[in-house]
Amino acid sequence: MSEGWHAALSEAWMAYCRGSYPIGAVVVDGAGQVIARGRNRLSEPRGAAGGVISGHDLAHAEINALLNLSATPRPECYSWTVLTTVEPCPQCAGAIAMSGLRAVEYAAPDPWAGCTRLLTDDPYVSGKRIQVGRAPENVQRLALRLALVGFLEAGHSRLGPVLQAFQEYGEDLAAAHELHDRGTLQALRSAGAALGDVLGVLGGGAP
Repeated sequence: MSEGWHAALSEAWMAYCRGSYPIGAVVVDGAGQVIARGRNRLSEPRGAAGGVISGHDLAHAEINALLNLSATPRPECYSWTVLTTVEPCPQCAGAIAMSGLRAVEYAAPDPWAGCTRLLTDDPYVSGKRIQVGRAPENVQRLALRLALVGFLEAGHSRLGPVLQAFQEYGEDLAAAHELHDRGTLQALRSAGAALGDVLGVLGGGAP
């Protein structure tokens, strides 16, 4: 797994440990080096300082990663990429479009709120020629299962519209239900588990 994807998953796990949706994002430069980080902070105390937003509907991982950048010099930032563990929503896709960066890659699909089509289908935004890519398949699986457990913990019903939107990902949905029912990730969170232990569980391995 690349440094960038490891860092994004680490941010997602940290978000989960802080009580927010387990979604993380980083910005990598043209050489693949991580230059900014962000996580979902919806459930953290409200604030907007030091390059992060928390406790606010805008406090998504991609927004915080972009805000964490010290600058976006042109043309250097055109070679930078946002790596995010879940497909960006309309807000985050729009922010990426206006940030000056020209690439985004995501891991878990989001058939409920994902909106990368904004980057490719909108007449204005498509003119920016932003490249949309995917994470390696193993990272997709890990991020999806982590996100689904987070949705379940947040109180989304198994028969509600959010989780029903993920029905085509039956194997991952079943794995997330099992992890949630057993309280596996909650126990790892309480134990202060390292990301490696978490990824082993999400991938079907032993904790």
